[in-house]
Amino acid sequence: MLFTLIYLTSLLVVAFAIPPIITVSLKKRLFDDPNESRKIHKRIIPNFGGVAIFTGFLFSCSIFIPSHILPEANVLMGAGLVLFMIGLKDDIIGLGPGIKFVAQFASAFIVAMVANIRITDLHGVFGVYDLPYYASVTLTVFFIVGIVNAFNLIDGIDGLAGSIGLILCVAFGVLFYKSGDLGWAYLATALAGALLGFLFFNVTPARIFMGDSGSLLLGFIAAVLSIKFMTLSLSENVLAGPFVVTSGMGLVSAILIIPVFDTLRVFTLRIMRGSSPFTADSNHIHHRLLSLGLSHVQATLVLASVNVVFIVTALALQNIGDAQLISLLMLLMLSLNGVLSLSINIIRKRARLLSKLTEVDEKMSKTEKSFAERVLEKISEN
Repeated sequence: MLFTLIYLTSLLVVAFAIPPIITVSLKKRLFDDPNESRKIHKRIIPNFGGVAIFTGFLFSCSIFIPSHILPEANVLMGAGLVLFMIGLKDDIIGLGPGIKFVAQFASAFIVAMVANIRITDLHGVFGVYDLPYYASVTLTVFFIVGIVNAFNLIDGIDGLAGSIGLILCVAFGVLFYKSGDLGWAYLATALAGALLGFLFFNVTPARIFMGDSGSLLLGFIAAVLSIKFMTLSLSENVLAGPFVVTSGMGLVSAILIIPVFDTLRVFTLRIMRGSSPFTADSNHIHHRLLSLGLSHVQATLVLASVNVVFIVTALALQNIGDAQLISLLMLLMLSLNGVLSLSINIIRKRARLLSKLTEVDEKMSKTEKSFAERVLEKISEN
């Protein structure tokens, strides 16, 4: 019953908050700039959905989650507030990457050192198990910053970041509930409700974007839930339906596969081209799906479906171990990316061929027309 109450409260707060946010944003001319060449949307759309998401999430957590079952809540909300405020400022006036990174690292250090939520064991990945304290803090900080930026980068088309976030929250909500850790299950449920309320206004045609205030907060909560579950999976085996979770890190990798793979891919390509990994471009996985002719809804459904399939696959293969499972998931994702690249190349070749045929057809038409005109002139002369 409490799960339903938390979920609906979050959802309704967001659903009622967004319409006035849209109205005020348009009246005050606070909206996403559609003039940049890499922008997919070419019309004015407010980007303050994160304000509604954070409000609904915070309200539901504060009212319904008892402090004794989630003692880290105050610290998490404080760290999340830092990212939310920086993201909101970036949505309003724009900020350089330096300031945003300072805020991200500050929030990550708060989580690792004050809340003491850390990656303490690598589950045998790279042959590493227990981590010393400072190595644990360092890895945790970089993990949080990486996931925050991954969700920030995946927020590129209607409904995508919200849908991936919703899948993540439902997955972790179920996993924490099955483990008996109700505080974290309630937290995931509150964010799931907020994201669904937001998605009602973000599906095509989008009336509002979540903006950096929303995507940074979503990435932050996703990172914290991931770390907490990886730590939990070390001490107990979680039952998820017919599956027993023994490879927690591998399962977390499946849950985060879409934003993480996309970020690693675009960063690698940018570095190989000799440019900054933080240079914005239109080479993200969602952009590539759009180039196949898919709509925003179709591209989002494809990526969300892939995410769900990877989660089910990871659950079914829990017995092979974390290192092997992570390797298999990355290999599968690379294979899917290869198929996508091949499809894009075929379509581009067809487009080039069609363009050449059209040019030839136009030239032939002009030649024939010129020949006919000369014949008519000769006939008229005679």
